[in-house]
Amino acid sequence: MRRNENYSLNTDIYIILLLVCSIMTAIFVGISSNLMILNCIFLAITCFLVLITYFLGLLAGLIFNLLFVFIQGSYVLYADVVLGKELDLWLIVWIFLPLIWSLLVSFMTRNLQKLQEENLSLRESNARNLGYNSETDLRTMRSYRQDAEVFIETHKRFDIPVSTGIISIRYFHQIMNILTEEQQHHLIKRLSDILSESFRNNDIVYSIDGVGGVSQWGVLLFADYDGAMVAMDRIKQRVTTLLREDKELGKYDIQISIGVVEYNEDKIKSVSQFIDSAQHVLQYDV
Repeated sequence: MRRNENYSLNTDIYIILLLVCSIMTAIFVGISSNLMILNCIFLAITCFLVLITYFLGLLAGLIFNLLFVFIQGSYVLYADVVLGKELDLWLIVWIFLPLIWSLLVSFMTRNLQKLQEENLSLRESNARNLGYNSETDLRTMRSYRQDAEVFIETHKRFDIPVSTGIISIRYFHQIMNILTEEQQHHLIKRLSDILSESFRNNDIVYSIDGVGGVSQWGVLLFADYDGAMVAMDRIKQRVTTLLREDKELGKYDIQISIGVVEYNEDKIKSVSQFIDSAQHVLQYDV
């Protein structure tokens, strides 16, 4: 949070400096009205150098600024030695103004980028702390565990069967290796959307990380094992069909694996064991 405040403060400072530089430039152009044509030319060149710095970076901006200084110096020497002209000393200011503008714009742009990155990092961190995955629009493992406790407590109080299912992409690492980065994000998002749309409203889907960083999805259902398996098999077939119809992913043989466990208080003593049991069963769905 303090880093974010520092970036904001630095941005304010750069904005103030740019305003001061703008005022100084306007004052200089005003008091050297006898050089209006040259001032307009140099001002246009300054704008060009600032745009180069903004779009291509500080190094490119400095190179073009040095080139501009070299051209100015060469012209001054040529005018003084060859043509014998005496140039106005006010023009010396235009040697430094483009460089100052370029540096200020570069520093402010870099600071704004860091501020944006920090804000994005904070949003993702807040989302994780709140149990929400911003990429998949689903709840995370933290919410999964908390809700599992509620489901288990409901089972104990009202004797309603509770099951959990784990869904994973079969041969996850091999599939990811043949997909581009954009396709990888599309696959995760598309699969998350399909799962969210496929289950009933009271069956909650979660985005979780499995062993080795494998993307997985968990679901809690008020159903016994047989009912949960029917639902999961139906979802499995729907996912396979929709992924084959996807324009970007249809050419790849993407399949999912499922693992289902019904809660049994005689065999399962904790939420962790409940989830781990489903993870263990998942390994045998090949």
